[in-house]
Amino acid sequence: INNVIKHKDLILDAAGNYSVNIYVRAFQLDSSFKSKKKNETDSVTEQDFSSMAMTEVSLQVDKNDKGQIREKREGVNKRGNPQSLFYLSATEGDFYLYNNLIQTPPVSKIPFVSPLSYSGLVAYRFKTLSIDRTHRRKVYTIAIRPRQLSNATIEGEIVVEDSSWKVFSATFRLPPAHMPEYDFMEVSQQYGEVGDTARMITRQEFNYYIKTKKGRLYGETIAVYSDYELNKSFPRKHFGDEVSSTMQEAYEKDSLFWKTVRKEPLSKQQELYARYQDSIYRYMRSEAYLDSIDRVLNKITWPKVLIFGQIFNDHKKERMWIFPPVTALIQPVAFGGARLRLAGAYRKTFTSKKNIDVQADISYGFRNKDVNGTVAFTQMYNPFSRSKYSVKAGRNFEYIYSGDAWINVLKRSNIYLNNYFTLGHEIEPINGLRFMSKLELALRRSVSDYKVGNNADSLFGINNEPPVEFDPYNATYFEQKIYFTPKQRYIREPKQKIIIGSKWPTFYAIWEKGVNGMFKSEIDFDYLEFGIQQSINAGVAGNTSYRIKSGDFLNTRDLRIIDYKFMRQGDPLFFLNPEKAFQALDSTFPVFERFLQGNLLHEFNGFFINRIPFVKKLRLQEVAGGGLLIAPERDLRYFELFAGIERVFKWPFNPLARVKLGVYVVGSVANKFNNPVQIKIGLTTWDRFKNQWR
Repeated sequence: INNVIKHKDLILDAAGNYSVNIYVRAFQLDSSFKSKKKNETDSVTEQDFSSMAMTEVSLQVDKNDKGQIREKREGVNKRGNPQSLFYLSATEGDFYLYNNLIQTPPVSKIPFVSPLSYSGLVAYRFKTLSIDRTHRRKVYTIAIRPRQLSNATIEGEIVVEDSSWKVFSATFRLPPAHMPEYDFMEVSQQYGEVGDTARMITRQEFNYYIKTKKGRLYGETIAVYSDYELNKSFPRKHFGDEVSSTMQEAYEKDSLFWKTVRKEPLSKQQELYARYQDSIYRYMRSEAYLDSIDRVLNKITWPKVLIFGQIFNDHKKERMWIFPPVTALIQPVAFGGARLRLAGAYRKTFTSKKNIDVQADISYGFRNKDVNGTVAFTQMYNPFSRSKYSVKAGRNFEYIYSGDAWINVLKRSNIYLNNYFTLGHEIEPINGLRFMSKLELALRRSVSDYKVGNNADSLFGINNEPPVEFDPYNATYFEQKIYFTPKQRYIREPKQKIIIGSKWPTFYAIWEKGVNGMFKSEIDFDYLEFGIQQSINAGVAGNTSYRIKSGDFLNTRDLRIIDYKFMRQGDPLFFLNPEKAFQALDSTFPVFERFLQGNLLHEFNGFFINRIPFVKKLRLQEVAGGGLLIAPERDLRYFELFAGIERVFKWPFNPLARVKLGVYVVGSVANKFNNPVQIKIGLTTWDRFKNQWR
């Protein structure tokens, strides 16, 4: 292994910038589906087909010696629901062992140390398993095992030729503790000689599964590499923000194309499944089939009426009506007492992926005999940049400070009545630059004359206060937000783009203006806020996220309490989002002069705790961070630190979902108050679509 590491620079230099064609086939099988019968030829029955999914992709990938890639997906053929299939794009990971780190963002937030990295001899133990002397040169099969004190490491075997120190193949497994979604993943690789010196991956196979209540959701992906072009010269701006692209014609390739690019034949099971899917492809798009689906969706049943809600779908007009269940008609806990609420939604999606969304609700309060309601219309007119406009109007109870601690949000002193009409618009004129504008006309009213009960006070143990009294007034607002992320990388799909992040931070500015005189508006203020936020991958040391912002009222000629900017107090017992809030601030208070707020979170992902013998098996992960607040009008300088231990669990009601439970210790210091050390608990969920915790 030491000799392989010494010779790796020659291998890497021999490849340089290169292009390669990749054929990918991913197949999924849910073992919880059991076939009731099989015929004599042991073919797959129709019931088995419902447990399968398969996707084939033909890629052309360009890569430079800095690790940048540009991918063109020339053919995509999806059959079934590929929700848990892995490696349908080269952007999903780089498993080339000659690199120092194995990168696989969709699977693990941190990279893994390659056994052939310059620190591989420190991170791993190696043991010869066998020696094959049938070749001209001996071939060693060597076990790769993480050392006891290592963290982000793999485990498996590697096959190396004597004297030339060439890698023939490798098989390794990724540690489950670092995979939020998968329970097991094994990678098998074959390396071949390309050119005179380079050793490149010629075939990869991924085997993985997710445990479910009744079995396992298995996945198998093969990737076959061909037509390498080494030391290739690319145009100066060839590698840009667009790292992958798929045109509409890629989804329309015929069977002749797939026979040409398919590097490995389908298995019998896959061939039967593909034949079945192809045979029903046209039928599933026929009017008869789509009408039958609508009949099933639109059929009124007791479970839909009482629990899940009712849908009325019309595929011909590409529209859908959505109504909540009957059990949602009554709101037992609301300001002013119980309310009767009716709601519904209308959605229409066009073939261009443009869409229209309409939502409306109306409610009646029994105690005060009052009527509230809202209606909102949103249209996305550019799906690629997610540009849209919206119109909203309504009359509702709202919070003076909606972001307050839950114990304060429920207080009557935090409620007012808002009658409003808003116009909104979002647009991304160039990649990474986003503008969000909003104009709002509001009629603010106090709720001091509303009749209220005390049941909620007793239920939640709140020492409630009367609503804030103020004279009715009109208010007109204009808000402009600008977000800019330099070198924002994205994947281009035919009618949309998928943002995958940037190495640069996101800069933003927010300007809120209370417009005096417009539509008899009485308010008059200007608020300006600047901020910066970023997530940094620190390699095997974990991930760091930070947010820094500073805001100030440029003028407060007529500033009402509803428009104050507040600092949120920490919740008792519960751990808040550490990137946005403070954990131990003693109270909620407004800020008027320029303040400075900073929040930092670092996820070590087991960097320290996994070095403790036997603790690694517990799959615990450590986090730490802190916050800083400087508020001049209070002469407050506040600083907090926290550290915690987290563990990922499966959600008991949905085995495919993940939750993260954490226990944290929080300490703080301030020049105005002293807080004791606190113990808090937190719960976050895994967003499979955004590939992040939220």
